[in-house]
Amino acid sequence: MLCKPTDRKRSGTTAVEATIVLPVTFFLLLGILIGAMGIFRYQEVAHLSREVARYAAVHGGQYAKQNAAAIAAGTLPNVDEDYLINYAKSKAIGMDTSQLQINVTMTVLTPGTSSSTDTETVDWDNTTQNQDRSPYSAWTNSNTTPASNVQLENMVIVTITYTWSPGLFGLGTINLTSTAVMPMSY
Repeated sequence: MLCKPTDRKRSGTTAVEATIVLPVTFFLLLGILIGAMGIFRYQEVAHLSREVARYAAVHGGQYAKQNAAAIAAGTLPNVDEDYLINYAKSKAIGMDTSQLQINVTMTVLTPGTSSSTDTETVDWDNTTQNQDRSPYSAWTNSNTTPASNVQLENMVIVTITYTWSPGLFGLGTINLTSTAVMPMSY
């Protein structure tokens, strides 16, 4: 005697399950893709800020003094803030450069200070306050006998903000910001 299976056929269940699972899977994969693009853009901004900080650190006051004739002749660039901004934009591959905001400053000792912790942040182009983009700030340590002159490294600080729009799900825009700090070295 043959037994007939008692299971009922499940006609249409595959279609119903696919209607639930496939959109969730699609949106999950789309979210992962957009998140990966955001991480890539942030890494680009971080690399860009480090690159500009490195360039500024080696094109400071000593560079300008040693190459004054070539800068005046136009064979070498005058590395002011506009030049650094254009340098950053030239390195920004695949980014909308109109969405980049670049700020270049220096941290130097406050003039006339009596402590190595009295620092101020000044604009890159303000050569009066940033000591002509010198790699060092000097101060006199009166706590030692005899008083000694101490030099501390000045720092260049580059902050880049990129306004990124994922363009999906009405997320709006996201500001990706990175700051690089480098000691002035030339």
